[in-house]
Amino acid sequence: MNGFRDKKDEKCKMNAWKRYGMIFMAGLLITGSAAGAGAFLYKGNVQAEEKQEVSLNIADRDVEEETQEDAEEETEAQTEQPKKSFNKIENVETGDTAIVTTDVSDIVENCMPSIVAIDTKGVEEVQMYYYGTQKYEVKGAGSGIIVAQNDDELLIATNSHVVVNATEMSVCFTVDAEDPADLVVPAKIKGMDKGYELAVLAVKLEDIPDEVRSQLKIASLGSSEKTKVGEAAIAIGNALGYGQSVTSGIISAKDREVTIDNFSKELFVTDASINFGNSGGALLNAKGQVIGINVAKEAGDGSEGMGYSIPIDTAIPVLENLINKETRDLKSNAERGYLGATVVDVSSDAKELYSMPEGAFVYEVSEDSAAEKAGIKKGDVITKFDGDTITDKDELIDKISYFAVGETVTLEVQTANNGEYVSREVEVTLQEGVGVQTEAEEEQGADDQNNNDNDIPQNEEIPEFNFPGLEGFMFGNGENGIF
Repeated sequence: MNGFRDKKDEKCKMNAWKRYGMIFMAGLLITGSAAGAGAFLYKGNVQAEEKQEVSLNIADRDVEEETQEDAEEETEAQTEQPKKSFNKIENVETGDTAIVTTDVSDIVENCMPSIVAIDTKGVEEVQMYYYGTQKYEVKGAGSGIIVAQNDDELLIATNSHVVVNATEMSVCFTVDAEDPADLVVPAKIKGMDKGYELAVLAVKLEDIPDEVRSQLKIASLGSSEKTKVGEAAIAIGNALGYGQSVTSGIISAKDREVTIDNFSKELFVTDASINFGNSGGALLNAKGQVIGINVAKEAGDGSEGMGYSIPIDTAIPVLENLINKETRDLKSNAERGYLGATVVDVSSDAKELYSMPEGAFVYEVSEDSAAEKAGIKKGDVITKFDGDTITDKDELIDKISYFAVGETVTLEVQTANNGEYVSREVEVTLQEGVGVQTEAEEEQGADDQNNNDNDIPQNEEIPEFNFPGLEGFMFGNGENGIF
């Protein structure tokens, strides 16, 4: 497995005290770490399948809820059997003491082959007081859920913050293997949507030994809409990077609005413990169905037992889009395409004051560039790239770096019109960069191409920008994204 066999003495034990999370807002910690074929989601073990259009392994939502009478009959039947079944969580009273115990072992045993641990490596640039900036390797840990398979790949859902800055990723499966090294395989980012805090990783099927592959399962996706407050909740994930652990509790609240930087969604609240490394892991109901993807925990003073999970009904349409994307490799500066534009971030004050959409603000469009030919204008806001939501300039620049010169990509652009923003789609054929270095020059430490599209320095203060409705307003923080 090219570089992963040296882990033979480890069984997916991740480095626990490196970088598991990142602060999204005061009192909220992300619980993980930063760092083109159709897919088919099906019930059962991971096996070879003919190429099919994407579908999700969604549990039947049209089945009527069982009546109280049916439930009582089922309970009586189970009581008569010598061996108890724990397909549902049972509360067992012992004598007069009424001690309550919860056994979820059967659920966990059935679902664990669908859960993976994620290990990441990346490079972080740190500003030094006297010596400029220095780069350091950082490691992180997170969790993932096996949600799909196509002809060549196994597809794993996780949080975007787990892998967003990672340069190298591996996943560790939670099944038995004679050689523990067989459980660890390399992975690539297939797609990411930071606006929803979701990403999909791809693992080549050929990298998974048959012994391991035969035990893996595709997770069954339940219904978060039908989930009720007070229902049982089971969280499985790579807590603290030590490997999979299980906690249980209840759904404490639904539709709780949570805002963390550019991520703002209605989430589940659960008192099942969500710890660093749990990001991207599963929140299950009593049937073993995934009802949420764990994303954050409350870490402020006075808070206890408040974990947050993305409802699966919110995640499903995003995942359906991501699992169908082409798995791409990061392009070198000489290979990657460019728009021929400069983008900046828009401050939260500007967004609120002028009702501006979230995205990458077009500060400059080069003459005769790909952007100009596509009709992108100074003052537009790019909100989607290749179907993925764009929340800031860094996300746009990151996504375009996976596309080659000459490729045509669909962008969603919003333009100010009489105080309102109007959305439209444009097709852009990516151009070559201006003054692009060769790969040899890059290896010798040449400046990054992001500084070469025009004469605006990367850290120059952004001057006032005037266009109807935004006269004299300052944008960004002095960090331009030129590409």
